[in-house]
Amino acid sequence: MMMNAYPKDSAQVLFAQLATYLSESTQVYALLDHSFDPRLLKKMRDRIVWTSLYQDHGAETDVSPLLCVLNSENEAELMEQIKLLLKITNGQPMLSFYLSTLDREAIFSHFDHYFDVSILPEKLSYILRYADTRILPNLLAQLSPEQKAAFLSPFSSVVYFDRAAQIIQLEGGGQTKITNQALVLTEVQFISMMDKALPDQILQNIQLLGLQSLLPIEPSKAYVQIRELCDIALAQGSSDDEILSFCVEHLHGEAG
Repeated sequence: MMMNAYPKDSAQVLFAQLATYLSESTQVYALLDHSFDPRLLKKMRDRIVWTSLYQDHGAETDVSPLLCVLNSENEAELMEQIKLLLKITNGQPMLSFYLSTLDREAIFSHFDHYFDVSILPEKLSYILRYADTRILPNLLAQLSPEQKAAFLSPFSSVVYFDRAAQIIQLEGGGQTKITNQALVLTEVQFISMMDKALPDQILQNIQLLGLQSLLPIEPSKAYVQIRELCDIALAQGSSDDEILSFCVEHLHGEAG
C-alpha cells in the first residue's frame, strides 16, 4: 500500500462531496492510473466506460491513465460505481475525480495536452503522471497561477484522496473551453517538483531492499518519517545515494 486505506464511510462522503457540484449538464469523470494495477480492467468488470488517454501516443493501455465516464444521471448507479472504484483502488494513489460540463471528447483533448511536459531551456520532454495522486499536488504547487488555471479551467471541481485517505477538493475554473497548448516548465519548477518526489523514491528503494518492516504500518506516517529524514540529510549536504543510506541507517538505529 502506498497510501492509507479508505475509511469505511468514504463512498458516502465522496458522493456527498461530488453531489454539491452535480447538475443536469455536469458529467463526473474518474481518472485512474492504470500503471498501479495491470488487472484493473478485469476488476472493473465492464461496469464503467473508459478511454486510454495515451491511445494516440502509441503507449500500452496498462501504463496509461484511464478516463472513465461515470453515470451522473442515475444517483444509485453513480454510488455503485464509486463503491467499485474505491474497492479496486484501495491503498493506491491512483484515483481522482473531475467534474465538467464538457463531453468526453473535449476532456480527452484537454488531458492530451498534458501527456508530457517540456523542460526549459533544453526543451527535454518527460511523461507527466498527473493521474498519480502523489504527483498531482506537487505538480499543481509548482505551476504558475496561469498554468494552474489552464489545467483546472474545464472543471468545476477536482477531488482526490491524499496519503492519509482524506478527501481533497479543488475548485476548478468551470470554463467551457480547454487548454490549447502543451505544458512547459522552467528548470526551477521541474527540479522543485522532483525534490518533492524524493521521499517517495526513497520509500520505494527501502521496499525494494525488503526493509519495509522498519517503517510505520500506516503509509502516511511512513511518508512523514522519510520526508523528515530526507530534510535532515539534505540539510547536511547529502547526495541522493547518501540520503538512502542515511535513512536506512536511521531506521535500523530506531529498530535496534
